[in-house]
Amino acid sequence: MITARLRASLIHRLSLTIWGLFLVLLLLLALLAYAALWLGADRVVPPVLQKVVQLKAQANEGLLLQAEASARRLHGELLQRLDGADARAAEQRFAALFVRGGDGLWRLRPQLVDTQRAPTLYLHDGAQGLSASARLRAVASYELLREQGPALVPPFFSAYMDFVEDGLMVYARGIDWGANATAQASNAGYPTMQGADPGNNPGRELFWTPAYLDEQARTWMVSVIAPLDWQGRWVGTLGHDVSIASLIDSVAVRDDSQARQFIMNQQGRLIAHSDWSAQAGAAPPPHPAAAPDRALELLQQMVQGTGADSGAGRTPDGRQWVAWWRIRGPGWYQVLVLPQERVNGALRQGLLAVVGVGLLVLLPALWWLRRRVRRLLALPLRRLTQAVDELAQGQEPAPIRLARADELGRLANAFDTMAADLSQQRRWQMTHAQALQTEVDERRQVMQRLQQERARLLALLGAMHQGILFVDTDQHVSYCNAMFRELWAMPGGQAIVGLPMEQVLQACRGQLLAAARLDEQVCQSLAGEPAAAPLELELASGRILMLAIHRVHDTQNASMGHLWVCEDVTQQRQTAAQLITLAERDALTGLYNRHCFEQALERFFRESARHAQPAAVLFFDLDEFKYVNDRFGHGAGDMVLLRVATAVKALVREADLLSRLGGDEFAIFMPQATLHSAQLLAERVVRAVAQAALHIEGEGHTLRLTSSLGIAHFPTHAASAQELVAHADTAMYQAKHLGKNRWSIYRAESDRAQAMVTRMAWNERIDRALAGGLLRLHFQGVYHAQERRLAHLEALVRMVDEDNPEQLIAPGQFIGHAEKSGKILDIDRWVLRESIRLLAAHPRLPALALNISGRSLDDPDLPGFITEQLAAQGVAPERLLVELTETAAISDLGDAQRFIDALQRAGCTLCLDDFGTGFASFAYLKHLQARVLKIDGLFVRNLPREHDNQVFVRSIIEVAHGMGKLAVAEFVEDEQTLQLLQGMGVDMVQGYHLDKPRADHPGLHGDGRAGIAPA
Repeated sequence: MITARLRASLIHRLSLTIWGLFLVLLLLLALLAYAALWLGADRVVPPVLQKVVQLKAQANEGLLLQAEASARRLHGELLQRLDGADARAAEQRFAALFVRGGDGLWRLRPQLVDTQRAPTLYLHDGAQGLSASARLRAVASYELLREQGPALVPPFFSAYMDFVEDGLMVYARGIDWGANATAQASNAGYPTMQGADPGNNPGRELFWTPAYLDEQARTWMVSVIAPLDWQGRWVGTLGHDVSIASLIDSVAVRDDSQARQFIMNQQGRLIAHSDWSAQAGAAPPPHPAAAPDRALELLQQMVQGTGADSGAGRTPDGRQWVAWWRIRGPGWYQVLVLPQERVNGALRQGLLAVVGVGLLVLLPALWWLRRRVRRLLALPLRRLTQAVDELAQGQEPAPIRLARADELGRLANAFDTMAADLSQQRRWQMTHAQALQTEVDERRQVMQRLQQERARLLALLGAMHQGILFVDTDQHVSYCNAMFRELWAMPGGQAIVGLPMEQVLQACRGQLLAAARLDEQVCQSLAGEPAAAPLELELASGRILMLAIHRVHDTQNASMGHLWVCEDVTQQRQTAAQLITLAERDALTGLYNRHCFEQALERFFRESARHAQPAAVLFFDLDEFKYVNDRFGHGAGDMVLLRVATAVKALVREADLLSRLGGDEFAIFMPQATLHSAQLLAERVVRAVAQAALHIEGEGHTLRLTSSLGIAHFPTHAASAQELVAHADTAMYQAKHLGKNRWSIYRAESDRAQAMVTRMAWNERIDRALAGGLLRLHFQGVYHAQERRLAHLEALVRMVDEDNPEQLIAPGQFIGHAEKSGKILDIDRWVLRESIRLLAAHPRLPALALNISGRSLDDPDLPGFITEQLAAQGVAPERLLVELTETAAISDLGDAQRFIDALQRAGCTLCLDDFGTGFASFAYLKHLQARVLKIDGLFVRNLPREHDNQVFVRSIIEVAHGMGKLAVAEFVEDEQTLQLLQGMGVDMVQGYHLDKPRADHPGLHGDGRAGIAPA
């Protein structure tokens, strides 16, 4: 109805009339404009095309003429440098720049290769070697291209010089010509060399090569070449490469232009073509200057037929417009070809422009008419239609509210009333649906969270190292993780969940050595008794399981069943047993150690206070044992100790305690023993040691050592454990003074006299050594275990023998006397002063470690002395490492802690030496804040052959790392021990395998690998 009324309206008919008149006028205007454009095209197209091709040709001409000028300039400058070069200096420069490879090619030395700033070279050596002329040219061309190459590339692809000796010096940014060249690489067949040959170029003119493919650069090139003649003969060429790709860019046209541009030479062969740039990443045809096709021949005839360097015109067939311009230099032609169809397209575009202008005339009238129709009819209908669509889509449309009394106004008011009623009903339904959906969503979220929590719980239980079994109130299994199956060796395919608990218990009982304890624990848990302590169960396989049963309650405290937790503690129990063994036993001989020996004495004397009973202590060591270690090595010494321990162990009673106190010192504690029985055992021990022979393989020697043994009896010779041990030790030295290979009973009068004489003699020698400068420092390296790189040096004191100045006295001979007399305080200060002076004199030395005696811990002024010396010498405190023996530190823990705190405040690093000699070592770590732990060599010396030592060393390393400390292993005497320590993760190592103490250690001069033995 609305359409019919519109067709009958005056506005509609008037609009149709205006449209008809406008279209007729527009058609006439288009016909006239097209005829005018067609006639003017023949006058406009030629000059426009010629101007375009001129601009393109001049751009390329500038690059090519620049290349020619640059080649001439480089040619002249190179000849000037060659004529003025010093032959001897050139030979030296050649040797510094170039090196001959195994393939016979001379190249730039690898450390000098810089493709961004300098040229590269490959040059064949030749049958007679490289001539002096070639060496001079190589040096001169290198220096020339290194100075000027970066400024010439770009715009050129490269600058280079060819050698007639078959080689190339070239600067091309980012390309290493020498590294890419092989022994078969040659430039003899390149157009650059062929065109410069005197037979082909007798006038020695600069020339342009045809296009050719450079194999090493993998790109097409044209080159401008200046033949290089020197000293009356042809020696090579000098020139530039211009990439065909850069010329292709100069002839590139828009994809929608339909025009083609190219560069061709005077023979009609293509140099660059616009179509090549459209092949994304594709190379030009196999030879850009290949023989032209028929179309190119026609264009060549047209270009060269005029005899002019430039021109424009239409081809004879009238299908194309051609414009050309001659490029000076190589004499190439820049050609532009435009199809006639493209001109016709331009005419059509002009026609469309005329039509567009005509349309602009009608736009105001059309705009006014559209505005009237839109306001009176289109807008009200659009609002009504939009409201209907919104209502149909379930939305609440805005009221139309047309303030008009016509039919559209009444229709809009009726629609607003109907829409309000429908919206009210829809809001009520939506509210109810949202409430239901909210409840559903909340329940779904709760279920998802419960499922996620269940999945996380199952993953956690499945990943635990403990076996987990849950039994419900009906005594059926409701959950079992994989570890529970593995611990009780249950088949993986057997279904356990859902089985009665009695059936699972039956399977467990079959693997236990004592099932009654398990039944008792289960009965207690079922009876509701409080949870018992975890139960250790021993399996028939030898494994030990720890079982705990817990009752489980819900939030209302109602019983949900029982939770079984099982854990395999076999390894922990074995480790504890091994640690106890290491605490009581000597790692080498298996005898009781000093700690166990001292505990046995303490127990005996505590009991003897209530029940008086006699006892004896026998001390003995091996005579000349140090000679065995020095002559045959520590391995032979260890074999001797094992042989002696085995022989003596067979002689002692079951009640007696045979101990190795350290080194070659042994002790026998004989409770409830008379002096006579002790004498009898002493005689057997001395005789057995003398008869124990050891054959040294590879040396052809049989060792027979003797021993010196001392006897002290309680209560005859001592009233306490300390006196008994000291007197037995004194008696042993009395036996040595009597000639060795014998035993001696403690004699108090001999002890006092000899001790006094010895002490006075050593005190005088130490005084003379301090006053006369007879103390010396030797150094042994401490190395990072993984890299075998020097970490620091340890300073070791020696004394010069007054009677034999070439002989040095080991510290073991005079340190003990110095500690007893107090002279050790002066020695410690001398070592500190000399070490700090050496640190100042050798700044490249990382750090220096030194040992401090336990007596020095009582000196409150020593930390201040160290601080003053460091400040006076200007040495950083962290370069000084102070080592304290574990025994000295724990003997007076308070003084040791105060000493350590003072040094740490000063900035020095503290190291705990001989760590592990006592089982209580770990307990003292939290009190002694040392930064470094040095593992006692007793545990390291036979590490590959002693499993117990491996366990103990690994434990020390792990404890040290866990407490943020560094672990050092000393006495590393072979490669096998070093590799084993590396696998354990030790931080640093020290020992004869790495280097031996020496006064002139290379580490003093900064040699980080000084003395390292080959791996």
